[in-house]
Amino acid sequence: MKIQIESNDFEEKSYCHLCGSVFYPTEVIARAYRDSGEYISDVCPQCIAAEPEGMRLRMRRRAETMKAIASELERLTRDEIESPSLDHFRVANQIAKALQ
Repeated sequence: MKIQIESNDFEEKSYCHLCGSVFYPTEVIARAYRDSGEYISDVCPQCIAAEPEGMRLRMRRRAETMKAIASELERLTRDEIESPSLDHFRVANQIAKALQ
């Protein structure tokens, strides 16, 4: 993985897939690329500040969190799912807006 500093033309929040942070980039942004040159993710200032070894630790923690979430989702798929219909959801949303 290679991280490059590039100019930033957007004023919107970014998501660091390496650690899971949401951040607002400034005039420049760090971006991670695979060795093949394929874009991976924007990289937050905290990951850059952690330097390569700290970045690895942040990525490992993120991977462990994602594994735990995936495991829980897998477990939940084995249970019955009770859910309101989309129409019910929309009606409830309209009622909530009307009550404001």
